[in-house]
Amino acid sequence: MSITTLYWLNHKFKILSDLIIGNTFEPKFDIVCVTGGSTGLGKEIVKQIADRGARVVVLDLIVPDDQDKIPNATYYKCDVSDRQQILDSQKQISQQIGTVTVLINNAGITTGRTVLDLSFQEIEKTIQINLLSSFYTIKAFLPDMLNLKRGYIVTIASVLGYMSPARLSAYGASKSGLIALHESLTYELGPPSVNPHGVKTLLICPGQLRTNMFQGVATPSKVLAPELEPEFVASCVVSAIEQGRRGEIKLPLYGKFIPLFRAMPWPIVELTRKISGIDKSMNHFKDKLSRVASSVASIASRSKNPSLLGTPAAVGPSKNLLARASSSAVAQKHSAHTL
Repeated sequence: MSITTLYWLNHKFKILSDLIIGNTFEPKFDIVCVTGGSTGLGKEIVKQIADRGARVVVLDLIVPDDQDKIPNATYYKCDVSDRQQILDSQKQISQQIGTVTVLINNAGITTGRTVLDLSFQEIEKTIQINLLSSFYTIKAFLPDMLNLKRGYIVTIASVLGYMSPARLSAYGASKSGLIALHESLTYELGPPSVNPHGVKTLLICPGQLRTNMFQGVATPSKVLAPELEPEFVASCVVSAIEQGRRGEIKLPLYGKFIPLFRAMPWPIVELTRKISGIDKSMNHFKDKLSRVASSVASIASRSKNPSLLGTPAAVGPSKNLLARASSSAVAQKHSAHTL
């Protein structure tokens, strides 16, 4: 077989591969943007992509200190709930780094409260960060992908988008919205099997992650519904885009069956929820928030009344303790890690 024939076969194989598989993530060519990439799952995704030699840009309200930044990653301070900040960041990235060809929408927050206990601000902020930000980033970065006929849009949703526990209404609604957004966007870009515009979509629906976002939340079953390590989920995401996968990936195994319950009669769903304990999973989270809030209130009360602190020298340390307790309460209430 001649060299010319080998080149010809390689060319035909590439055409066939592009038709069937489409684009795959290639570190030498692709620029990856990860929202919420400073902490939790997002940080691990950034690390694993950067380890492959790819250029990564991170959009996050939190920018790590220089010693904590991941090599090959460029950080842009950006409130992803603000569409103007996203548009401004996109222009900066385009001028300073290049055209983003892989977008991973990962940013998310949650608040474990009932609908009546949620403030209007908490509801709006959860929907803005978890759902609307994905609309904003897609509108900002997709046009350049279409011009290049090369792109990948990865949406990090959750199995809770299919079955949401009590006290996670805003979070569950936002994740359900992401699932719908992914589905609609996929077919706006043309039939996935043909991929006419060269832009792929991929939906990731993990179960509960071992991150600070749901610290203290007990899973219904450690065997059937184990907590997932961020490193494991990140490796699944990165491997999927390297292989050129599209469609939906649910983790772990039970996630593949949860959508089936949406089609079942409500008595079966109610029984399943009762057996699994899904609606009690946030109870401990709520109790923990209450204990932290009570601790903050108690310290604040004592700091206002020095006589309760014993000596004037105790006032200084109490302020530090108050700050630490307040930070803990805020971290529990609004953590930026994604499930």
